[in-house]
Amino acid sequence: MKNVEFIFPEYTNIYGESYNMEYLRRCSPEISIVETHPGDVPLFARGEADMVYMGCMTEEKQEKAIELLIPYRDQLIDAIQKGVIFLVTGNALEIFGTSIEGDEVMSDEKIHIRGLSIFDYKSVRHMKDMRHNSQYIGNFDGMILLGHRSQYSFCYGDFDNYFIDIFKGIGMNPDTKREGVHVRNFFATYSLGPCFIMNPHFLKYILRLLGLDDDIPFEKEAMEAYEYRLNELRRTL
Repeated sequence: MKNVEFIFPEYTNIYGESYNMEYLRRCSPEISIVETHPGDVPLFARGEADMVYMGCMTEEKQEKAIELLIPYRDQLIDAIQKGVIFLVTGNALEIFGTSIEGDEVMSDEKIHIRGLSIFDYKSVRHMKDMRHNSQYIGNFDGMILLGHRSQYSFCYGDFDNYFIDIFKGIGMNPDTKREGVHVRNFFATYSLGPCFIMNPHFLKYILRLLGLDDDIPFEKEAMEAYEYRLNELRRTL
């Protein structure tokens, strides 16, 4: 049985991210989705996770998530180094950087929130500006990946270990085409929502990393929807 840990589902499901886990669960009877709630000892910290998933959250919950995970920072680093699969989506990727800076959500005050400092980049919020909304097309390992974003913040750093090479859209900020983080089997992207449904080829890639057959439910329909979305984005971006 492959244990897939869903970190803080009550915080990290604001764009339907839970359907990444539901779709993954339906791919194989050998997959067990284990929910870790605030106050629980994470599965990865016990060395029992084959994969860890964390999705987008509100700005207020980012600070809470850091507070809950900081005691397990060393175990997080150890799990990443050992090749445990991580998929981190939306602004959840920001908590793995050095800091979150910029505007406070509900006031004119400035913030500086210490991150987990797993990776060397910082996030900057622009809560007084209009929310950025866009879509992207990019490449990872010969796969064309699709994503969409809606955010007030961007990440800044060198991004030497980036995940996706963007050729339509922006990357971690408007000045780079480097999107996300990829270290060993750790994958992070600003893309929101059920990215497995949007990217069936990447889902099959993750299943192979888990050592499972890469058959997925409704594969014909998923591939047709992916091709339609890809063609529309190529036409409009």
